Amino acid sequence: MLELFAWALLAGVVNALAGGGLFFTLPALLGLGLPSTHAVATASVASWPGYMSAFWGMRRQLGNGPWLALSLLGLGGGTAGAFALVQFDAGNFNYLVPWLLLGVSVLYGRQLLSHKGSEGPLTMRPKALPLLFGGAFYGGFFGGGLGVLLMAISGQMRLGSNLQQHAIKLYISVLASGATIVVYSLSGMVDWHSCLLLALGYLVGGRCGGSLLTWVKPRLLAWIIVVFGLGLSGYYFMRFYG
Repeated sequence: MLELFAWALLAGVVNALAGGGLFFTLPALLGLGLPSTHAVATASVASWPGYMSAFWGMRRQLGNGPWLALSLLGLGGGTAGAFALVQFDAGNFNYLVPWLLLGVSVLYGRQLLSHKGSEGPLTMRPKALPLLFGGAFYGGFFGGGLGVLLMAISGQMRLGSNLQQHAIKLYISVLASGATIVVYSLSGMVDWHSCLLLALGYLVGGRCGGSLLTWVKPRLLAWIIVVFGLGLSGYYFMRFYG
């Protein structure tokens, strides 16, 4: 159990800084003998406290930003994604995971190399609506690498400063993860004993990671996210296709 808590602690820090914490907790849950769908659901529900604690330290970054639009997108997309997972065989996720991580990491890295920049005013662009909804859907459906995906979207759309984009990432993650609590609980897919232990680790780790965001250089952090995503994609290519 201590090992499970330690993985959740690390996952909480990773989620706050970049996203992808599920890739640390999911293997631990599978090692306990949980079916893959139950492991995904349990890890997703347990991640909510970590997202919430990380966002609480960043909430002022959004100021008078587009709260309503972000709320509707996060809740709607997360709920739809969770309902989709209930109907899906989670074992097939294994072959999608490395491709998804590779795609969002390359997308984010491309944005960093663009001369147009990745920052702009904190206003909701119409083109960003379906993309953010899709990100929230992914968060409810699986969530691995969700932070990388949301950072890539907000960077491409130039939604605020780098720190404001982190706040957007965390807020949508809070809502999408929160939506899974209801859907997965009603479906009976959550192992609550493991979930509560994971949640405690996520909570402590998320708070630590959220505090780190305020002093890490934004561009350095952005490249750390890219390297992190590429590393994870390579690892899962070797694991699932090797």
